[in-house]
Amino acid sequence: MHIHIPFHWTLRTHAGSRPWLFNPVFRALNAGERLTARNTELVIEGFPRSGNSFSVFAFLNAGAGNIAVAHHVHSPSQIVSAARYDIPAILLIRSPKDAVTAGLAKIATHTASDLLRAYSVYYRALRPLRDHYVIAPFETVTTDFGRIVAAVNRRFGTGFEEFDQNRHRMLSKAFLAQEKLEASAYAPLTERHPRFERYAFLVERAERHHAAYMTLAQDDRTA
Repeated sequence: MHIHIPFHWTLRTHAGSRPWLFNPVFRALNAGERLTARNTELVIEGFPRSGNSFSVFAFLNAGAGNIAVAHHVHSPSQIVSAARYDIPAILLIRSPKDAVTAGLAKIATHTASDLLRAYSVYYRALRPLRDHYVIAPFETVTTDFGRIVAAVNRRFGTGFEEFDQNRHRMLSKAFLAQEKLEASAYAPLTERHPRFERYAFLVERAERHHAAYMTLAQDDRTA
């Protein structure tokens, strides 16, 4: 039996815009090394199911060595802290419908409406910090991650290795196939294909945020 928690991700994301509030709680319940710290060398973060796992894997397997990467917290606090400590950051983004549909396959105890609200909270919180991250659209992450790395190097003056394109295509194909399998196998039937027309206002608001970021991504040459 799945127990839905109506506003879990919304409240979590609101708290995540305040690292002083979010980080101690996260550290008490999870692996603290994933959090952004003063010795972090790169932050890779985004809303759940926006290519987080693929991005981290691609970066670390492109010759990054033992670089300290903060990742997989799914909280605005990661980028807020990166801006505070002047750490290069990659902000992942995916269309809200796709992110929510894929997310429900993994986060079965939550709802489409909660994830749509959290999506808007997440990306609204990070707009004022625009100068402190490179925007990484899901489509570019899964087709040419080297463009993301190149954009990071341009913006922050870093020298990170770019990803081999042939290997990227192979890994991306496997990643997308796995996501499709999860969507068909693990999502509860009632939410496997969310009826987004029920949440028209939430969808419209989230899509406005996505469109604004995609426009900004053109400045990074990542869209």
